Amino acid sequence: MPDAGLLLTPDAMRSRALETLASLVGGTFWEKMRIEAAARILVTARRVALLAEGGQLEGAAPESTIRTLAQLWDASAMTAHEFAETLQTAEVIDVLAEAPTWAEAVWAAQGGVTEAEKAVLLQRV
Repeated sequence: MPDAGLLLTPDAMRSRALETLASLVGGTFWEKMRIEAAARILVTARRVALLAEGGQLEGAAPESTIRTLAQLWDASAMTAHEFAETLQTAEVIDVLAEAPTWAEAVWAAQGGVTEAEKAVLLQRV
């Protein structure tokens, strides 16, 4: 089980705890979490596209804001997190709202993954 940062030095733990508390009190915590989630989804979309191009995943990802933004992101110029920070609030909300449907469509297209493999993967999450 991960240590969740509990094995840090007391000074490092204090710093991280105070930073998170400040973001909760200051009202920025959830926006930071939305940006982080959007970045992770965009990275996954890029991976899906690259793997589909190489034949390691089946089916094309459906047209969506996720797919469009993933294609616009220049990974050689900035990280996914940096790119997500440049998005309009409405775009971040769209990415988060579309993610379950988008993932279901990509997941369903994976005919080469057996139902047993899918069950094991779903149990891990």
